Amino acid sequence: MIEYHRLRDPRPTRCQLQVIAYRTALAILAGCAACSGEGTAQEIPPEAPSSGKDDIVITAQRIAGSAVGAVDPTATLDQAAIQALGATDLKTLLERLKTLTTSASGGDPVYLLNGRRMSSMNELYSLPQEAMEKIEVLPESEAARFGFPATVRVMNFITKKTFRAVKYQQATGTTTEGGGETNYVEVTAARIDGPRRATLTISHLRLNPILQSERAIVPDPDTLYALGGNIAGVGGGRIDPALDALVGNPVTIAAVPNDPASRRTLAGYVSGAGAGAPAVTDVGRYRSLQQRTDRISVGGTVAAPIGKSMSGSLNLSMEAQRSIGLNGLAPALLNVPGGGGALPFADDVLLYRYLPDAVLRQRNTSLTLHGSGLLQGSIRRWGWNVTTSYDRVRGLARSQQGVPIDDLQASIDAGGDPLAMPSPEASALRQDYRSRTVTGTLLTKAVANGPLVKLPAGDAQITLTGDYARSSSSGSLPGLQQSTLDLTRTTKGASVNADLPIASANQDVLAFLGLLSVNAMIGVSNVSDYGRLVSSNYGLTWSPVQPIQLIASVNEAQTPPAIALLTNPTVTTPNTPFFDFTTGTSVFVTTIAGGNAALAQERRRIVTLGVAVSPIKAKDLRLTANYLETRIGNQTATLGSATAAFQSAFAAAFQRNAAGQLVSADLSPVNIAREREKKMQVTLSLSTPIGRTPRPPTPPAGTAAKDSPPPAAPKPRPQIYVSMTTTWRLNGRLSLRSDLPALDLLDGDTLTGTGGRARWETELNLSGSLGAANIGLYGRLQGPTRIRSDLAASDLRFSGRTWLVPYASLKVDQIVKRPWAKAMMLQFTVENLLNDRINVRDRLDRVPNRFQAAYIDPLGRSVRLGLRKLF
Repeated sequence: MIEYHRLRDPRPTRCQLQVIAYRTALAILAGCAACSGEGTAQEIPPEAPSSGKDDIVITAQRIAGSAVGAVDPTATLDQAAIQALGATDLKTLLERLKTLTTSASGGDPVYLLNGRRMSSMNELYSLPQEAMEKIEVLPESEAARFGFPATVRVMNFITKKTFRAVKYQQATGTTTEGGGETNYVEVTAARIDGPRRATLTISHLRLNPILQSERAIVPDPDTLYALGGNIAGVGGGRIDPALDALVGNPVTIAAVPNDPASRRTLAGYVSGAGAGAPAVTDVGRYRSLQQRTDRISVGGTVAAPIGKSMSGSLNLSMEAQRSIGLNGLAPALLNVPGGGGALPFADDVLLYRYLPDAVLRQRNTSLTLHGSGLLQGSIRRWGWNVTTSYDRVRGLARSQQGVPIDDLQASIDAGGDPLAMPSPEASALRQDYRSRTVTGTLLTKAVANGPLVKLPAGDAQITLTGDYARSSSSGSLPGLQQSTLDLTRTTKGASVNADLPIASANQDVLAFLGLLSVNAMIGVSNVSDYGRLVSSNYGLTWSPVQPIQLIASVNEAQTPPAIALLTNPTVTTPNTPFFDFTTGTSVFVTTIAGGNAALAQERRRIVTLGVAVSPIKAKDLRLTANYLETRIGNQTATLGSATAAFQSAFAAAFQRNAAGQLVSADLSPVNIAREREKKMQVTLSLSTPIGRTPRPPTPPAGTAAKDSPPPAAPKPRPQIYVSMTTTWRLNGRLSLRSDLPALDLLDGDTLTGTGGRARWETELNLSGSLGAANIGLYGRLQGPTRIRSDLAASDLRFSGRTWLVPYASLKVDQIVKRPWAKAMMLQFTVENLLNDRINVRDRLDRVPNRFQAAYIDPLGRSVRLGLRKLF
């Protein structure tokens, strides 16, 4: 809105009158332009007329598509700032704006298009970034105004009035250590003509696998399985007293000699690798650290006005994905009778061996069909919208667990060679673990927003929402007997949000307070199997003086787990490296991941106190500081490792064999009793051009002005963009169960198994544009962490990490003056420039096998080159 100007001197000078006339003319022109544009923003009522005769009050509509309300945006990016980020698509742009858009509680933002909700995110992703006129980032307190939870920030994308282009984009990359090549191709056609919009997108992504053999990973010396085989005593006992006598000490494990003749004598188990030193097989070329993945997506959107006061949009999309990986060689644990002659042992022993050429494979496929629609309009000063979407997801998971060894075991019991190859028929068979789920979700949400009553300080704004959701999931799950799953959930809910202005210096209402408003929201949902769930949010926004804004809010919410967490297909993965904290050893286990139908609803309370300062009015510079206190009950989490605390709280998730070795870990989601965290978060953002604004050339006078060409547009000035967010965690404690002591995540305890929570972390993005080039640097830095244990081998220190991503883009048409170079851009990106990985060491300064750096981060440094062109 154009601000009004008041003349306090009843006798203005001639110079002052000229300034007033000039500003008035500009204001009227701007108002006419805004009125003629197509927009969805609500009209701002004119200021109340002043009683003084010397007052000149000018009002106009805000920019079409803007979502700014009573609270200032945390950031506003115009076209120059967007270009300075050097992104080639909106998804990349959102990643580089993460430091600004992540909420203080760590949640991802929600999105608006031209100040209104969208039917789905596909409407936004299908638009090229050149179609954007401006981006607004609004604080969490504004989210409820649009029907979203009041714990997330809001990004509003304002499009150009007219735009038409076909975009071709390709990106190819690889890791510097080999493997993991990527290739992405996308073709998008987009057209915007005022309120009409149409897009069509087709894309394909290929991720090549990374094998364990392509990384510097040392085989685990504690793994008993080997191609040649290892002998162990039953129940972890001694193999044979006679072998103990030959060696001179008790022997519980010994490598099988390569020579078939030596296998039949006790002396053969003393020489060579020797008793007590198991054979080790590197199965790296049979195991994927990253699976091969293919994804094909097709989607389209149409938006148009419907009558004079309504508009609508329709989005349809399809995504098919397939992942294939290797899970190592099939293991075989065989019982060899004593005194049988095949092996020289008097007592029964166990033989651990890999079956050669019996590679285990895993395959996951999914097909997602999506359809969504939006209707929106306005009635006087009220705006409304209704969104409806339906998603159908079919998931198939197949994992090979091993090879049937019943015939081989029967042959050994009859005195056969335990190192013999299985029969060709048995080798071709696989023990498959399969699951299938089909989930359908219907969502409908209605939102209405407008002024309820006029208060002395301004209009009281109210937002009403109502929603209905129905999800159903069916499928088959593996087990001792193939079982079926059939689950249906229905959700009905409503909420009301109110924004009440209390003080306004512009309205001369409690002017000494500046600008002060309060907001409150309450919502009720009735969820099948969970009953009535209540959520609420209340807070205030206070700006005592224009550069300073204070925000306080309390948000409480009860939310059921996503139905996918209840019904995800069960995927089992054998030969997964795992660290057993109770023994201080790395082992290969079978992990189980899938849904958990017994999950309870989550309770969350977030208290936020924040201050934002914009010290330089002419520059988009903003400094924000927030204090957050979060309490969570029945939090849904995934167990990441086998710590003693995890195994005590969730004993059924971890299975051991007769020797006490961990063999299986269930990583399906569970409920954590309670968690409490306190943290401080500071964000600095700056977006500004550099240098003076160039003066337009003076037009020639007289008749020469008619024949002269129009003056050339001034060259764009260099633009810089800076954003940095630093988080300090002051407290982080959780209880896995209510009857267990609390864990300190900042001082030695963990939830993920890969270190506790860092006391500090920083995200930054520095970028700039100069002529044809855009260069930038994105970074994530975090401090070290610790997992404490009484066992030296389980007392682990995790180093900090510095993740740097330099990127650059080049506008080819500004260098190569050829028709084919028009609207062409090249991009170069290096992920993890320093190839920095987390380094883990125990109290004895050893690296546990499971925590080798390449296990934690298989990719390492990667390089990507992109080409983008508009037609």
